[in-house]
Amino acid sequence: MSRFASPLYRVLGSIVSWLLFSLCFTLLYMGSATVMGLGGFCASGGPYVIQTECPDAVVAFVPLSIFGGLAAAAIGAVFAQGFGTPLVSWAWPILFCGLGAAFLISSAAPGGITFLIIGVMFVIMGLVPLVLEWRASPQRLFVGSTTASDVRFVESGRARYSPTQLTHWGARESAEPVVARAGDWTLSVGILLASAGLGIYLALLLWDAAGG
Repeated sequence: MSRFASPLYRVLGSIVSWLLFSLCFTLLYMGSATVMGLGGFCASGGPYVIQTECPDAVVAFVPLSIFGGLAAAAIGAVFAQGFGTPLVSWAWPILFCGLGAAFLISSAAPGGITFLIIGVMFVIMGLVPLVLEWRASPQRLFVGSTTASDVRFVESGRARYSPTQLTHWGARESAEPVVARAGDWTLSVGILLASAGLGIYLALLLWDAAGG
């Protein structure tokens, strides 16, 4: 059993991973939308004359948001260990569908055919793994695979294996599986909504503070 396999670590792992991911994704989304609004390219620093200077908020947050998002997924895998709405299952779809939406919105501008093509590709890349995860187990996609106390949930006979199950490790195989009840759903989805909402709010504050 992992040294982190306790209810406290699992709950905190779910909270922190979703808060950090939502914060980083929101900053990345706003940075990407800003760059697309500038024509799709900007630069900062260097010895050459820059035609389009990147806003300070883009320079400050876009690189950090990428690494922060990766860190959030790692936190969810190591600490949540299958408890709660699994970030590792949602991170890719949110990233690509979200950025795809930004490209599609920007394609409304004159000459936006390139943004349109990229946007459609990104949305498809985000939806395919999400559909596969949904077909594997809708319950697992929202409530996770274990309780906070490290006991696996009973799943329907139609549940299938999915690659993200590799992060659902540590559950007590000797414990009798339990049915996911309303309280389990409320806790998992409640953590998702509260943490993601707080992350988005903090991202907006940081973006405004940086002059975005």
